[in-house]
Parts: sequence; C-alpha cells; structure tokens
Amino acid sequence: MSSDTRYLHVYAQHSYHQESLIVGNREGLLELRRLIDKALVQGTSASGMFFPSDDEGYEVYVGMVNDEKLFRSFEMPYTEQFGKKNDHSMFLNLNNDPNAPYDVFKIFQNTEKEEE
Repeated sequence: MSSDTRYLHVYAQHSYHQESLIVGNREGLLELRRLIDKALVQGTSASGMFFPSDDEGYEVYVGMVNDEKLFRSFEMPYTEQFGKKNDHSMFLNLNNDPNAPYDVFKIFQNTEKEEE
C-alpha cells in the first residue's frame, strides 16, 4: 500500500445485531479521526476522500446530530433493507412522524467537500 493513500473499508451491518467494521491503513484512520474531530468541533458535518483496496475513490461524510428526535427519524442503516425498493422494514417510527423515515443525507446537504 502506498504510504500516503488514505485506504478505508467501511462494512455496514446487514441487519440489526450484526457487526459493522471500519478497517484502514494509518493514513485512512487518521483522516477519519480528523473528520470526526472536525464534526465534533463545528457541530455539523465534514467530508473526506478515501480509497478501498481497488483504488476507486469515494467520499466519506461524518455528521453530528444533537437532536435525538431527528436522529430517531432517519432510515435505518442496514443493507438488508435496500434493493430494488427500500421498504423500510426495519424502521420503527418511535416518534409517530407520518413523514418518517427521513434520508440521512439531508444533514449533509451543505457539507463542503475538502480539496485533496
């Protein structure tokens, strides 16, 4: 692996109670930590560019949400519920919000992408 490339694999949960994994080289994990720190300090979101082992770059967004009601209204992150149609079968509408679940990408609408 190149010493300056930020390698990072993020493996999502397939369904509830299953593990999720984050694996990267030192540069990738340090950049992820920097994005987390930036989101915590600014109280919003941050983004950065990473690479999986096939070197096809992708953006990672890190967001902080202080509003528990909003957080509980986001669709669930499980890969099992996505396919031709997301039926939100794992979403529990604890807030009784008729418009929920909300797409989590709404908190990243104003996130500025950082230059390499």
